[in-house]
Amino acid sequence: MNSIVKLYGPTFIIILSSNLHAQVSTVFVNSPYAGVYAARINPATAVQMKQKWVFAPGEFDAKIYNNYLSTSMPYHPYRLLFNNYPDSLRTKYNNPVWRWNWLQTSSGTKTVSMHSFIKISGPSAFIKYRNHSIGVMTEMNFFADLKGVPKQLVDEFYDDLKRGHKLSNPEINSLNNSQKIHLNIKQQSWTAIGLSYSHLWKFKRRKMISAGVTYKLLHANGGYQIQVDADNMEEQSDKKIKISSPGFEIKTMLPRKNIFYPKGYGGIDLGVQYFNKKSETGRRNNSRKIHPDYLFKIGASILDIGNLVYTRTITTTLKSESQSVEFPSVEELMTWSPDKIKDKMLETFSEFKDIAPETVYGKKTKIGLPTRFVLHGDMQFTKLLYLDFILEQNLRKRDGKNINTFSYLTVSPRVEKRNFTVGLPITMDNNYRNLSVGFYARLLFLYFGSRNFIALIQPNGKQSADFFIGIQFGNIPGSLLKVKTPYMFMKKKGCAEF
Repeated sequence: MNSIVKLYGPTFIIILSSNLHAQVSTVFVNSPYAGVYAARINPATAVQMKQKWVFAPGEFDAKIYNNYLSTSMPYHPYRLLFNNYPDSLRTKYNNPVWRWNWLQTSSGTKTVSMHSFIKISGPSAFIKYRNHSIGVMTEMNFFADLKGVPKQLVDEFYDDLKRGHKLSNPEINSLNNSQKIHLNIKQQSWTAIGLSYSHLWKFKRRKMISAGVTYKLLHANGGYQIQVDADNMEEQSDKKIKISSPGFEIKTMLPRKNIFYPKGYGGIDLGVQYFNKKSETGRRNNSRKIHPDYLFKIGASILDIGNLVYTRTITTTLKSESQSVEFPSVEELMTWSPDKIKDKMLETFSEFKDIAPETVYGKKTKIGLPTRFVLHGDMQFTKLLYLDFILEQNLRKRDGKNINTFSYLTVSPRVEKRNFTVGLPITMDNNYRNLSVGFYARLLFLYFGSRNFIALIQPNGKQSADFFIGIQFGNIPGSLLKVKTPYMFMKKKGCAEF
């Protein structure tokens, strides 16, 4: 039992305190002012951005999700705002009955899962010259994925935590909770430096196509992969049961001595974007930008093609063995003495093979990057109103030796000008299973938001939260590289195309 506690204990602390499910938010990919942010999702967008140059000091982007703990507000927001409470929810002094315990546990799941993907972006910059764009990006990524922990086992740890008991010595029923456990834990962190290039082709009637590629040098900071199959007992007949011994595989991947490993081939992002502008944008009466900039644009990209490569690994395995054991009938067992019962039990279990764990050092290991397909589009209705969408589809299996994300679809109306952006993303998240509503904004150089902002204020239990914040500068007023475009997209004054 102590070995189970040592193995699962740190994991439960993570679940109960962090509850992470992160996949990087992408709501700014369609904005012409997104710059570095959009180029991370589709390298082809950099050459079509409004600015001549962009510099981003940093960004934090994460999402939180689990299927065990959730937060729940006591009342609907409108009840709090308008003091509208039913009589059944009021005290004798006409005050609302307040429920202080906002944390709830799920009762509809048999196992506990957690998924995390956090990105911290470092200094990044892009510069655009005519039909070319070149840039450099830096980032750190943190990934964790856990599934298969029995909810009954987590419940007992959680109850002990609420009572103030130490997790190092919980009182749990080991036989009931250790049966049918198939635990899978993955954790990775890595650093990337990306070099990006994109090119723009212009066609008649203001049709444009851009294509881009980003090559990333990768440094794996270390990781773990743990698979555990606990012992199990299954009844086969009145006298026989099938007993399975524990089995596990623990793979520890150590950082390389060299910062970057060229033989790992790094990672690659590929993207393409089609841009359809309106002919009215070049007319004389558009000098005050009274017409929309474009009809629509649509892009597609495949992100993080490649692998993390480890040359220093430690792998410990123990194969699970199964064996059928025959026991006497109850009537026969009642006639045995205690010593005979003891001898028979020792004789039965002595037939199990005594297999020691096997450890292998230095075996080369490849961990697949979180490869995913992104399709995004944007339509401009007026000079301020836009409607865009983003579809991100994970291309990696969750059970494989790779890093994976969750798929989602976001539709977002937004209002945008040069100095500000406000959007309201509506998302089918968590592999298209959960509906969420968010909010994001940009004010000059600062942008922030959440794809699941409504989870903070809505009354029903939510097991996810999403947040991102960043800053980037482009074409600072007074700079020598400031863009001067009195007529949108046109070099000659007074020209129009039809």
